[in-house]
Amino acid sequence: MNSLKRIVTVSSQTEPYAGGTNDFNEQIKASLPFLLLIKPVFKKVLVIGCGEGYEVKWLADHNYKVIGLTKSKKEAEAGRKKYGVTLKVGDMHELPFADNTFDCIYASNVLEHSVAPYIALLEWRRVLRKQGWLVTVMPSKRWLPEYYHYSVLTHSQMKDLLFKAGFTVLAGPETKTQIDMRSGDIFYDLGRGWGHYDGYVAEKGRLPKNTYMVGNHMPVPVKSSLPVTLIKSVLKYPYNKVRIWYARHHRE
Repeated sequence: MNSLKRIVTVSSQTEPYAGGTNDFNEQIKASLPFLLLIKPVFKKVLVIGCGEGYEVKWLADHNYKVIGLTKSKKEAEAGRKKYGVTLKVGDMHELPFADNTFDCIYASNVLEHSVAPYIALLEWRRVLRKQGWLVTVMPSKRWLPEYYHYSVLTHSQMKDLLFKAGFTVLAGPETKTQIDMRSGDIFYDLGRGWGHYDGYVAEKGRLPKNTYMVGNHMPVPVKSSLPVTLIKSVLKYPYNKVRIWYARHHRE
């Protein structure tokens, strides 16, 4: 963990100051489709990577008890003066909060800055309460060349990482939505020639067992009969052996 801290500290020093326009309505416009996904019953919200805190301000104005977290002392000081909200300085990989503190975490354009997204997601899960939500926004692959973007993930990578970190995806790209969208939009094109941002809503669940063969985490749409279940059980071992051999001998 000490090595990770050193890497994170060095990498974050190269990132530009977020700053932004003084026009609050203009700043919040791109975030609204995702902020609207947060249920009103989730009263205690953490905004990770909050910058100067305009999203924190919006949530506070809509009766959420909210705290913002940024790596930059300069951003925190500026945001406190500008919006009068609660902003703390800290690292996304090691949050300064107790277990099971928040009902919801909102993280927009944050995880791509992580040098260790799996560790970050585990830490975010730690501070969420049971069945708490993570609402996160990721940029498209067009943003990968940015020198301070370390983890621009594909749809399948992001969803699998969420699963392995103990989350159940409720909504996201190429996923059947299981939530009330509340006028939000999980896939939002900014329309400014920047490509798109992908939103994910995931619920805190159990950490998965240490087995991933034959897609054990994938939902089964139809219950199998007893004979079919027995056949699958018998064939599972040789199938996985063939699958492993093929993966090792036919790499792209």
